Amino acid sequence: MRLAIDATVLEDARPSGIGTAAFNIVNELASLHDDLIVWTIDDSLLKVDRGRINKIFANSRRTLGSNIYLARAAWTQFVLPTLLKKAKADVFYTPIPEGILYSHLPLPVPQIVTVYDIAPLLYKNNVPLMRHLSFKYRLPLVFRAAIKLIAMSENTKKDIIGHYGISDDKIEVVHGAIDCGNFTPPAATEKAAILNKYALIEGRYFLYVGSVLPSKNIGTLIDAFDAIGRGYTLVIAGKRPDEAYERRLSRMIRDRASSAGNIRFLDYVPYDELPALYNGACANVLVSLIEGFGLPPLEAMASGTAVIVSDRGSLPEIAGDAALIVDAMSVDEIAQAMIRIANDKKLRSELIKKGMEHVKKFSWRRTAERILDICKASLK
Repeated sequence: MRLAIDATVLEDARPSGIGTAAFNIVNELASLHDDLIVWTIDDSLLKVDRGRINKIFANSRRTLGSNIYLARAAWTQFVLPTLLKKAKADVFYTPIPEGILYSHLPLPVPQIVTVYDIAPLLYKNNVPLMRHLSFKYRLPLVFRAAIKLIAMSENTKKDIIGHYGISDDKIEVVHGAIDCGNFTPPAATEKAAILNKYALIEGRYFLYVGSVLPSKNIGTLIDAFDAIGRGYTLVIAGKRPDEAYERRLSRMIRDRASSAGNIRFLDYVPYDELPALYNGACANVLVSLIEGFGLPPLEAMASGTAVIVSDRGSLPEIAGDAALIVDAMSVDEIAQAMIRIANDKKLRSELIKKGMEHVKKFSWRRTAERILDICKASLK
């Protein structure tokens, strides 16, 4: 079986959560199966034989800028089908919600599409208008043209069925995972160096990791942090794709005089620095309104950190009993969970111990094995 993979979500060496999942899945698939071909924009994170990688937009990435999403969609629809035939591919797999949308013509090969969540459909203010419209009008055609959809959680499967009317038997749930080689409790000297770099005091800050978007519910997190009083810092680490939302958050922070000086934006943190940043935190907090999987809580658990998550999306499913689960819209409940972890060392230790055990259930190798099995089964 020649497996063709669209990894064009990898645009640079600073991936988001979906990009992180994509490069881990592709790397594991490459280690399990040697007859594959990969298309990507940036290959710096891929551990794939260079003879099997084809780069696109290599000389025009900077020129395309924010239009890269549309350029990728056009390339997938109009160029990729010919490339698949030329490569004599047997199966086409995409680790992102993308794909060929032929709704009335046969696809060149069976198509398998991964879906993390449908946030761009439900929260259109999170994303550029064209991406929202893509999830509303184009992706339904992609999903119907696919032989299988892979949902990263049971919650995402339910959303796909509810909003797109896709049949239950067409969707396979395959949980994501974390990079266990990167996310482990760091050495004391390594942690000290990273905390010094960011001028943070161990155990005296709460940490949010992820994109700065409205669906991440950061405004409610800031209100909760404001309610717990002084003595701690709230660190918000992640890409800032939505400038209007960030300006709104900045105004919100300025209005909270008691805590304004203790809220910090770090922007994107390098992948290899995250374990130390997680480990030094009092807790990792993710109170999103929707999450298709939610990598940060598992990364934090593997790094030896207590975790607080919201009761929305896939977060309760993924975190299990290894985290405190709170009402996403309750400022008081979120604040009380933060106070409990800050003041109760026994609770914090118990959560860390549970988290370290819980993450053993998640492995990119097992994820890739399931995906490979689904790809092979599509040929039967």
